[in-house]
Amino acid sequence: MDDFTGRGDLSEMLEFAERLAREVGRQARRAALDPADATMKAHAADWVTPIDVESEARIRHAITSRYPYHAIIGEELSPHGDADASPLVWHIDPIDGTTNFVFGLGNVSVSIGAVDDVGPAIGAVHDIYRDETVSAARGLGVRVNGELARIPTHTATLAGQVLLTEWSGGYHRWAGFDQFLDWTTSSQVTVRIIGSCALALAHAGLGRAAATILPARHNSWDLAAGIVIASEGRYRLMGVDGDTRGLPSTGLLVAAPAVADEMWAAWRRSVADSAGR
Repeated sequence: MDDFTGRGDLSEMLEFAERLAREVGRQARRAALDPADATMKAHAADWVTPIDVESEARIRHAITSRYPYHAIIGEELSPHGDADASPLVWHIDPIDGTTNFVFGLGNVSVSIGAVDDVGPAIGAVHDIYRDETVSAARGLGVRVNGELARIPTHTATLAGQVLLTEWSGGYHRWAGFDQFLDWTTSSQVTVRIIGSCALALAHAGLGRAAATILPARHNSWDLAAGIVIASEGRYRLMGVDGDTRGLPSTGLLVAAPAVADEMWAAWRRSVADSAGR
């Protein structure tokens, strides 16, 4: 069985994930999507298209052909392999931002992440409308279109900065959402919801946002790739109880180090205030 613990191995798999995310993303953009072919899954705000399924099938075929011992967890198809016994598990969101995709709004990505026994190891997020691939591997930094990224100096103050977040379940407020927005307003922080967890995390990792907060429960394919990018961008990873590792399922904040404690405290306060009302 292959051993993927060295930097050389992570570098090779990073290049593989980059190429795959870019190729599948470009295929998705060229595809003739008929909105009438989109269907709903769990609820009216939970869309899936034939392109979602086809894209995941392409990604799975490429992974199993190259890494037959690896397990795969994806949004649209059943898990492949034994995630507990596999040396590495791939987490795939073939079209992250499907609602945006259906309505032609932009902010749509292909997200391919990989986790080993240490934690999130590889992430590639291809923004299909910008034709930009943001990627990272543990210890190897953040890349844009295969080149090491120039990340601006992290902000030391919140005022005037951008915070990215997402709805819970596609359209619900998360616990403390209203209270947290009150705090961002008083702190002069601009909030944006772009509709793709992977892109929200990738943008933070590139220094395009002071933080990304995803307090609701999210699936592994929502987070795996973006967490690596944010971490390699030297952002702190925090759960509702403090610093975190792995793929937290109960909420995630990634923030520039100088503002992380203040942002986290506001999150905790907002949750407590929400529960008390």
